[in-house]
Amino acid sequence: MTRKTERIGRSGEYLACSVIARESDTVTVMPHTSHADLIFEWKSKLYRCQVKTVTHIETKYKNWRFDIRKGRTTTGRHYKKDQIDIVAMVNLEYQTICFRAFCDCQTTQITIKDEIMKSVNSVDSFKHAMKSIERGTYGEKPKNRLSELD
Repeated sequence: MTRKTERIGRSGEYLACSVIARESDTVTVMPHTSHADLIFEWKSKLYRCQVKTVTHIETKYKNWRFDIRKGRTTTGRHYKKDQIDIVAMVNLEYQTICFRAFCDCQTTQITIKDEIMKSVNSVDSFKHAMKSIERGTYGEKPKNRLSELD
């Protein structure tokens, strides 16, 4: 990974940390070798967050595409249920974040329409993802604007 790529990823992690810190007293950035990028507390329980950061839009479709897998040089690129609980999809251009419970991620790529990414309320998105984890939806589609993420 180049230094520029590392800076982009770290910027996304700090932005996600800042949003989560509005709702949690305990948030920390994990070392680079961990499965999760962030650990945070929600209702007296610890959760693991994987942060995916993008800086440019797909020009042909006007969508933002997030690859929900480990880095290219990693063997076994797919995350397992016991490794992460929530995914933070960070857009550095708009400084917005779409959160999704990992149990609701049915594919390894998530595409978000530009108008949704531009207008998403990051804190509300975080709260919605946490409610999804609490309900244990495991595959049920959210029933609001965030359902348009796929």
